[in-house]
Amino acid sequence: MHRSPVTDEAGPDRPGYPTLARVLPGVASPLHHPADAIPLFQVPMTCLGGSQHAQQWWCVGGEQPATASQTVNGLTVTWAQTADFLFAYVSISAPTSVAQQSFDAYQTLLRTAQTQGKPHLLRIWNYLPHITEPENGVERYRLFNLGRKDAFRAQNYTLAEGAPAACALGTHSGPFQVAILASNRPGIAIENPRQVSSYHYPKQYGEDPPIFSRAAWLPQHAGEDVLFISGTASIVGHQTLHCGNVLAQAQESIRNIQAVLRSANDKAGTGQWQLGHLKGCVYIRHATDYPVVRDCLLAHGMTDFCFMQADICRNDLLVEIEAEGQLPHAH
Repeated sequence: MHRSPVTDEAGPDRPGYPTLARVLPGVASPLHHPADAIPLFQVPMTCLGGSQHAQQWWCVGGEQPATASQTVNGLTVTWAQTADFLFAYVSISAPTSVAQQSFDAYQTLLRTAQTQGKPHLLRIWNYLPHITEPENGVERYRLFNLGRKDAFRAQNYTLAEGAPAACALGTHSGPFQVAILASNRPGIAIENPRQVSSYHYPKQYGEDPPIFSRAAWLPQHAGEDVLFISGTASIVGHQTLHCGNVLAQAQESIRNIQAVLRSANDKAGTGQWQLGHLKGCVYIRHATDYPVVRDCLLAHGMTDFCFMQADICRNDLLVEIEAEGQLPHAH
């Protein structure tokens, strides 16, 4: 399993590694159009820059993935899988409550992962329209967390240690969308000593805390290890820092990513994970802040990133960074 670079002409650059899925935030259409039915998870966002890094092609070694789509209770789940990995997604436009949409989406995806023999979640993408706006007096992100928690419990999933890497961003239009990457063996959860674990957040952020680890490390003896870094923002402890200052928030976010990398290196017994190895996506609340955030990342050697306009899950957060790293397996 690896994330493969894509060019205008050729698609993924490694022969012999078929594509499991494509995740395309802010990309109207993929640069490369394969003949087979690879799942395509597109998110309605505006790309502010770095569009050449926006396409996420998740590729696997071995056999060609099998694809399927199933509709249960009016909700369609689409997936592709190999013997070891599964990618699945749902999209909901029904006019039901966010809590119900979240529960339905997660229950469907978790059931799919379980029934297909890939119960271990590695990475989750969540995109929720108008994420911080109220719904019947309650913030939509808090309702999303409620539905997600109830689905995890209904499917008998552990809600704390071992949680996957994840992001949750707000779009300005479109459906509620969730995608998962899962495996038949668990990843290794990585936390950040500078931050309270998300599932231990105090109730000031909602009755039901988020469910994700700061990163997830997938060791792979046949191929490169993959490090999935969750959406990372200017939070220390559990509090937002540098309100109103996008440059300071970007710098704090990078310090948090550096802390996650140190934790990953300690757990792996290596010092190889570095900022310059990462690729990923930066979500920016205000489009006018793009040049400041871009220059901040470039100053830290973070050159393989795209930049999207999106709402962050707290109103006082102006920027969030998610990333992936790949390195030869640390024996």
